[in-house]
Amino acid sequence: MRLKIIAGNLIAVLLVGLGSYLYLGGELKEALSREVDEGLGSDRVLFERSFRLSALAFVEQVADQARGSSTVFNSLNDDGRRRSAFTRATRVSDWFRDPARGRSGESPDIVALVDDSGRVLARDQDINRMTGEPLRTQVPVVARALDEGIASHDAWFKADEGKLMQVAAAPIRNADGGVIGALVVGYDLSAGLARREGELLGRGVAFLRGEGIYRSNLEQSAGTSLETQLQGPLAGSLAAAIGGRATSPFAVELAGQSYVGMMAPLPATPSLDLAFAVLGNRTEATALVSSLNVILLLMTLSLIFVVVYGFVIGTSILRPLETIEEGILTILNGRTDHRIDVESEIFGGLAYRIDQLVNMFTGVEETDAEGHASVGGAGAWGGAAAPVTEQTTVPEKRPAPEASPEEQALQDRLAAEPAEAYADRIHAEYVAAKQAVGEDVSNIPKDKFLGRLEKNAQALQKKHGCRMVRFQVQTKGTQVILRPVIIR
Repeated sequence: MRLKIIAGNLIAVLLVGLGSYLYLGGELKEALSREVDEGLGSDRVLFERSFRLSALAFVEQVADQARGSSTVFNSLNDDGRRRSAFTRATRVSDWFRDPARGRSGESPDIVALVDDSGRVLARDQDINRMTGEPLRTQVPVVARALDEGIASHDAWFKADEGKLMQVAAAPIRNADGGVIGALVVGYDLSAGLARREGELLGRGVAFLRGEGIYRSNLEQSAGTSLETQLQGPLAGSLAAAIGGRATSPFAVELAGQSYVGMMAPLPATPSLDLAFAVLGNRTEATALVSSLNVILLLMTLSLIFVVVYGFVIGTSILRPLETIEEGILTILNGRTDHRIDVESEIFGGLAYRIDQLVNMFTGVEETDAEGHASVGGAGAWGGAAAPVTEQTTVPEKRPAPEASPEEQALQDRLAAEPAEAYADRIHAEYVAAKQAVGEDVSNIPKDKFLGRLEKNAQALQKKHGCRMVRFQVQTKGTQVILRPVIIR
């Protein structure tokens, strides 16, 4: 029975715990994955807008700096112009390095001033580096600035440095408005730029060329996995994006994590075939599902509690029942003097009533574990008085405990009470007590009651070696007992 109680509770806890975990986990994971997938298209559009806006702001900044660069051409010789151009390029580089320019304090990779033929007068960082280098043919926006007088944005792969840069060029005009040169500023399409754009979107961002990834904000292992995919299953999608078409969403495993992504042409870079990828990490997005592990933890604690609590409760129920069963079996085997002693709030009353029933059929006075005599049930008074046997007495004689002042006063009062008055009073109090708990008192004749009470008193007197034994009527719940008072 104990195991059945525990097993039933365990099954209930398991069904509720596992059911909640599986259902909530599945629903939450599906919702989070769907949110990543459905938001990918809008994130691609947001990246394009963000990149275009940053490119426009970049062009405006370069144009603004170009307007203050005409003094470079006031020098009468080439060396003077070169030195002035270097000084101006350095100042422009410092101006862009200010975090207020929106580049997180990053210095441009190149700031150069070119003459009206498109050749470099000087650049920042090194006065002698790139001097005379023709940028008109290398960077289309330089030709546009010189020929059309328009500031614009593009991409430039600077082969000698292996850098792919976003570059802006703006015309430098003289006092009459004529174009006399151009200011060129370039920033690497760096991992830092990808990281900043990715932080705005909460996505992975990668700049792509025909060969694969140029820069990304992905971790190294994930970036390596994406590179492999771009050379394999995603090669067709990459070619489409490089060719000018946005791709459909695709799912890919990168470094053991699940991603969904899209690729599209990189805006504002007309002269180079470039693309970008926006990637949503499904695994990271659904990591919130792991918080549901608290359900498993609580379920485990509940299982432990159920086992312990079930064992305790089951034992508290079964042990009294087993004691009652063994007691009844002992009585059925002929030990009619045996009485059931159960310390249980639930089954103590049942054991007492069984003892009362046995006393009624055997004609034996009821005695509890403390030696309190409850002189039979209502039906016990009609039979012959049963002698007090050895089993109703404690075999060992124990030294009498010292009586409290209250107990001593009770003993003195009972000892001084005349026998006839004591007999009338104890019978009247016992009958009144029985009536008060709702028991039938029609079969409690006074003579038989006093006769059995006298036999119990003699047995206890012999047992304790005392001068006198008298009784006191007490009621415990629905039980009426006669507590013996030992008088030395």
